[in-house]
Amino acid sequence: MFKSISAQGGKCPNVSPKPKSQLTRLCWSLSALLATGQVSAECFNANQSTTIDALTSLFQNSSAFSGFNTSIPSQFEGSFSDYFQYLVSSSNCDPNLVQNVTPDQITAMGSMATRTNGGKIGRPANYFGLNQKKRGGGSGDSDFPPLNFWAKIDSDFGSRDLTFSQPGFEFDNHNFVFGADYRLKDNWVAGGSFSYRHNNASFNGNRGETVNDSYTGMLYTSYNITDAAHVNATASYGGFSYDTTRNISFLGANSVAKAKPNGGQYAFSWGGGYDFIFDALTVAPYARGEYSNLDIDAYSESGSVFAVRFGKQAIESLTSTLGIQTSYALSFPWGVLIPQLRGEWHHQFMDGARQIEAGFIADPSGQSFVMTSDGPSRDYYTFGAEVSSVFAGGVSAFLAYETLQSYTSINSNKLMLGARLEF
Repeated sequence: MFKSISAQGGKCPNVSPKPKSQLTRLCWSLSALLATGQVSAECFNANQSTTIDALTSLFQNSSAFSGFNTSIPSQFEGSFSDYFQYLVSSSNCDPNLVQNVTPDQITAMGSMATRTNGGKIGRPANYFGLNQKKRGGGSGDSDFPPLNFWAKIDSDFGSRDLTFSQPGFEFDNHNFVFGADYRLKDNWVAGGSFSYRHNNASFNGNRGETVNDSYTGMLYTSYNITDAAHVNATASYGGFSYDTTRNISFLGANSVAKAKPNGGQYAFSWGGGYDFIFDALTVAPYARGEYSNLDIDAYSESGSVFAVRFGKQAIESLTSTLGIQTSYALSFPWGVLIPQLRGEWHHQFMDGARQIEAGFIADPSGQSFVMTSDGPSRDYYTFGAEVSSVFAGGVSAFLAYETLQSYTSINSNKLMLGARLEF
């Protein structure tokens, strides 16, 4: 029998389904087994292929599909498992058959945490230098008083390109930060901040979305070793609350799988720089390291027969940054205007291709499978432009733009607006 099927290119003979139904079903099953390896390599990515294996187990072991909304050809005698194997091994295979059932949207959690932002963590609004005591002249020329309050809003927007192996999505993130710092000594500032962040990733093809709200507290300090040399550090911890939605369409049946997982992230940054001052012009090279660890609890979806349980995720990032910033102070009767330009080179040391354990809840066998993310770009760049204003009376403000470049499949931009009030 194996030879006869192989000789016909993996196709079954025209067997009448009623008198030889068992032969027909066995033939289709063998044909599927012979073809699956070749077809999967040509048609399906790794996440879709492992999902196909899990779906096969689901259809074989679960009674939830006895009345499934699809028309099964008579030669399969109501066996949805045999029919599914035939579909995925057909010479006319279509990856869209399993695309919407494959739960690869979960990989976006890691992408949003460490990639769309270039691996950067939040930093205080030190746009004209916590480390410096003076800047410019005119009515804005004054020593910083000990106590300062500040606030900033930043918005990220962009997309992750759809590739053969990973889902695409568009994202927009909005971050609201409030903070205060105190000058302990002429060369030492310490402070804290609290931020609320709302993230949204909408997947291509109307496949659903992942929404995240987080609340983060941060402590930070900046210390001047000399008038030109300075070091700084931050430490933060935040809680994350997700709301995930997967729109599933499979053989004419539509459903929505939802979940509300939680997580927590701690992060540290450290760095330093040196300011070369030429009258109103400042050229400041600097270096920075950043580490973050995001843990997302295991969770289970509901609302669909294709609902999935996911294992715990641990997402780590360790980046180095080398950058240079230039600024020029322009004095006016009303204050000081400071345009700035900066460029940064980043290297990612830790973030890698991640494997997330999953399993269909409706499968009584408990078979698990794995969703695998792409690896990160190791080297990439950010470029930014900023305008700061220092007004009389201890009020200052800034507006900035930043773009991420040379990160594979990621398009990311950031707008920032902030203000500082001195007492």
